[in-house]
Amino acid sequence: MSTAAGLGTKGMPQADRRHEIVAAATAEFAEHGFAGASMAEIARTAGISKALIYQHFDTKEHLYLACFRRIAEPLVARIRAELDGGDAPFSVPIKVLNGIFETLGPQRAAWRVFYDPTAPRSGETGSLISHYRRHLTDFAVSGVAGFLGALGDDDARDVDALATVWTAIVDAVVGWAIAHPEETVEDLTARWERIITAIFSIGARPSTVL
Repeated sequence: MSTAAGLGTKGMPQADRRHEIVAAATAEFAEHGFAGASMAEIARTAGISKALIYQHFDTKEHLYLACFRRIAEPLVARIRAELDGGDAPFSVPIKVLNGIFETLGPQRAAWRVFYDPTAPRSGETGSLISHYRRHLTDFAVSGVAGFLGALGDDDARDVDALATVWTAIVDAVVGWAIAHPEETVEDLTARWERIITAIFSIGARPSTVL
């Protein structure tokens, strides 16, 4: 069938076909990383031939780049919106987590694509990955600076230390969410709000001596 009118094989619009390929590839990259992902398995999942994938994405790296953009762009936009929302510093952590859960939706494992240690480090792909990862690092620093600043702590090394810890916590929280697909976004948000509130309140309640 001719693709002159924007149609791919079997009459499917090219944009829809690309979407199917990227969805299948995102799952494969999330499961096996860039290095271990199989183009043949991506084709099998998408129900097409490997040759058809290469008609849309000429290399595995370009396909990975499309998957990464699909995850990174909405994530960065949502987290930026939460940080710029004017909320009290103490409410920002749970809002950021909720934003991440909502943005990932049912494909939570896509988070692993964002921090894939086997992803390309050079060229266009490596530059884009570094660019978006820096955004998340900067967001962590900004959020932590606001939080500690509200407590009267403006020590730069304190901010750096807590931002590093918070970044690791977010990764672990999303990892827990991936391992518990039965938990809805609402469940996850409520659960981590309880946990974060409990952690923040440590030392605020009088101790009881038995």
